Amino acid sequence: MNILIVHIRFAEYDRCSGDLRLTNILRSLAERNKVALHILYKPPRFVQAPEQRQYMQLMKELGIEVKTGSLRARLNEKRYDVILIEFWYVARHLFDQIRALQPDARVIVDTEHVYFHANYLKALVLGQNPGAAQLLNEKRQELEAYVKADLVITTTDEDKAVLLSENPQLAIATIPNIHNVANVDEFADAKRKPDSLVFVGNFSNNPANVDAIVHFCVETLPLVRERVPAATLAIVGNKPPAAVQALACDHVTVTGYVPHVEPYLAASMVSICPLRFGAGLKGKIGEAMMHGLPVVTTSIGTQGMNVRHGEDIMIGDTPDQFARCVVQLLEQPALRKTLSRNGRNLVVRNYSFEAVAARINQIMADLTRIAIKRYRQPKRLALKLRFDVADLLDRHLLWKFRRSN
Repeated sequence: MNILIVHIRFAEYDRCSGDLRLTNILRSLAERNKVALHILYKPPRFVQAPEQRQYMQLMKELGIEVKTGSLRARLNEKRYDVILIEFWYVARHLFDQIRALQPDARVIVDTEHVYFHANYLKALVLGQNPGAAQLLNEKRQELEAYVKADLVITTTDEDKAVLLSENPQLAIATIPNIHNVANVDEFADAKRKPDSLVFVGNFSNNPANVDAIVHFCVETLPLVRERVPAATLAIVGNKPPAAVQALACDHVTVTGYVPHVEPYLAASMVSICPLRFGAGLKGKIGEAMMHGLPVVTTSIGTQGMNVRHGEDIMIGDTPDQFARCVVQLLEQPALRKTLSRNGRNLVVRNYSFEAVAARINQIMADLTRIAIKRYRQPKRLALKLRFDVADLLDRHLLWKFRRSN
C-alpha cells in the first residue's frame, strides 16, 4: 500500500519513548509498503538542519520519502491508501483536506495515550476539579477527532476500553511500544554500581515525569536512604526543568539529554518509575526490563502491561510502599534476578519488534474491512474547489517569488 504518515516533526527516537514507538512503526510499515513522511508547517531546509540529520538519515535508510510544508500540495500530488496522523490535536485540523482531496484513503489517528483520561487522573491526584470546563471541552474535541477517523490506534487495551466506554462505535486497534531485543550480560548484576537507582524520562511537555521524580525525591528517597544510606539516584532525560535540576545533590545526579541511555541502565541496580498520573504504555519500564533491569513502579506505571507484583515488577502506590519495594530489591539479589529474568521475557514476548510487527501487519491487512467515512459529494466537492483555488494561489505566489529572484 501507499501509506502517508503525518507528523508535526521528525520522530525523535533518542528523546522520548513515544517517538521511539513511532519510529519502529515506520520501520515495520516500510518493510511491506511504500511509506512517506510528511512533516507539517516546516520549511524544506528543516530536514537538512544539523540537529535533524540523524533522523533524516534513518528515513533514507528505510526508504521513506520525507517532505515538509503544505500537506494540501502533497495530497494533490499522489494517491494514498492509508493516511496515518500522529496525535488527535493534529488530525482535527486535517480531516477536511484529506476527505476532500483523498476520498479513497483510510484515515488513522494514532495516539500514544488517551489525553482526556490522563488529564482526569492528573486532576484527581493534584486535587483539581476533573469536571472543569476546560478539561471537558478538551475531552469533547479529542473524542470528536476520533469519531472522524476510520481507525484509532491506542497503545493499550486499557486506553481502548476507555474510548469504547465513551463511544462503542469507534473502530480501535492497539499497537504497543516496540523494543529492540538487547543483549544482556549474564553477570550484569555483579557489575552494577551498588545501591544505585535510575529514572529515565523525557521532561519536555511531560508534567507527569516532572511530578513523579520531584515527588519521589521529596517523599520517597529519604525513606530509602534511612534503610540504605548509600543509595544514589541518576535522573536521565531530555530537557529537565528548573524543578528537576534543583534536585541535584551529593546523591542525586541530573544528566539532562544523553544520546544513549543504555550505559545508565547497565550501571544501575534498580529502575524507578514513580508516576502518579498518566495513561498509555510506559516506555521507560519496557526499556529497563529489556535490559534486564528490575523495576519499581506504581499502579499507574503498570497500565496495560499485565504484570505480576514480585514476579515481573515491584508495585508501590504510597511513598512507604514504594520505598520498601526499592529497599527489597537493593538488599535481595535473588529477587533482582527473578525480576530481571521475568521482566525481560515479558518484553520479548509482547513488545519486541518481531512480536509487534506481526500485529501491525495484521492491522494493515484488516483495513479493507473498515468503511471509509466519506464526506457527502456536495460537501466534498465544495471543499475540493476551495483547496484547489488555494493551491493555485500558492503556486502563483511561488512563481512570482522565483521570477523576482
